[in-house]
Amino acid sequence: MNAAQAAGHSVRQTSRRLFGEALLSAVLSVALLAVGLILDELGAREPGALFIVIGILFAWDAWRRGRVGKRFGVGAVAEERVGSRLWKLEELGWLVEHDVQKSGGGNIDHVVQSPAVTFVIETKAGGGRRDLAQALRHAEWAARRYRGQRTVIPVLCLQHSRQRPELVDGVYTVGACHIVDLMLDRG
Repeated sequence: MNAAQAAGHSVRQTSRRLFGEALLSAVLSVALLAVGLILDELGAREPGALFIVIGILFAWDAWRRGRVGKRFGVGAVAEERVGSRLWKLEELGWLVEHDVQKSGGGNIDHVVQSPAVTFVIETKAGGGRRDLAQALRHAEWAARRYRGQRTVIPVLCLQHSRQRPELVDGVYTVGACHIVDLMLDRG
């Protein structure tokens, strides 16, 4: 489908980018606050206040980007952990791909192909029903890609769950510890 990527590659890159942007915003915040305080001490109260307000806005931006970057980092770890479980299937001759880029944008966390079935896996550290739609969209994309020549099964893998496989609205939801068993059973 695409060049080999490590599990969680795109999410890890996004996390790093956001942390870098957060650091830049934090540095700018400190500089602006310092200038504002110096101007205030020199008696230029209005320009000083303006620099302080802008510095506070940059501090808020740094906090927000850092918070989002942390969430992406947690997602990357979840994808890496699930990806490490899927390698067992390669020993059986199955094709395992991670971070598969979709034409039109976005990616599928993991695509696993048995001799007869393609599994598209959306990985979440937490997760819930709102993630079912994303898993279904990935399966629809894969079905179009294979032009109906392969059975495509959507899977929502909850990395921090011990849930046994359950079919919910057309998507298998499963805890990471049971994902290989699900695929061996259905593949």
